[in-house]
Amino acid sequence: MDLQPAYVLHTRRFRESSLIVELITRDHGRMGVLARGALGGKGGRRALLQPFVPLLLDWRGRGELPVLADCEAADRPRTLVGRALYCGLYVNELVLALCERADPHSELFPAYVHCIDRLAEAGNDNRRLEPALRRFEMRLLDELGMGLQLETDAEGQAIEPHRRYHYRFDAGPLRARDEAADTCQGETLLALARGEFTSDRQRREARLLLRRAIDSQLGGRRLRARELFLSTRKTP
Repeated sequence: MDLQPAYVLHTRRFRESSLIVELITRDHGRMGVLARGALGGKGGRRALLQPFVPLLLDWRGRGELPVLADCEAADRPRTLVGRALYCGLYVNELVLALCERADPHSELFPAYVHCIDRLAEAGNDNRRLEPALRRFEMRLLDELGMGLQLETDAEGQAIEPHRRYHYRFDAGPLRARDEAADTCQGETLLALARGEFTSDRQRREARLLLRRAIDSQLGGRRLRARELFLSTRKTP
């Protein structure tokens, strides 16, 4: 097969010298491979099989865990530091938690690559980190069949920027009469649709709405990256 563009999401040790590597790939979506001998010898595989390194891969065999046959760097590693690193780990964990192996999700890989590139450029700047995260979360929800309705309300009326809305995932935005914690401004929904935010309130409300949407898909599972954010007070 042709070498497949991929990024490592997570690795875990297998026996003495091998790794089970979870990947996101261009044509095959999320998948796992067995990297035999990756922890032994003087080869460069262990150094390559790290998160945020653009890779080209080949594997042999079928089933749930084919064997990694070839691995090379496609480009320089993306350097994520500070808040950007926490965000990158969160993105990787989202894909692992919500995507099944071997489900192609054809639009997810380019969205992932774009997100990681934007995070690497943003560093510790929340005003640049948050749009990158929200765009990826939105694409992921679209791929899972749960894209958000953001420009019209549940009755088909255009979203009004200065009106408050409560978002019901089985219906869409509903007009709200108060500013309860689970409501957001219409301008926040429109900002999410654009993928750009002009105020701290928009960023905060968009973050909370997407968190509710993702939690509805997690089924009670907890994300370690979120706990890490909280423990270090670097919540994006």
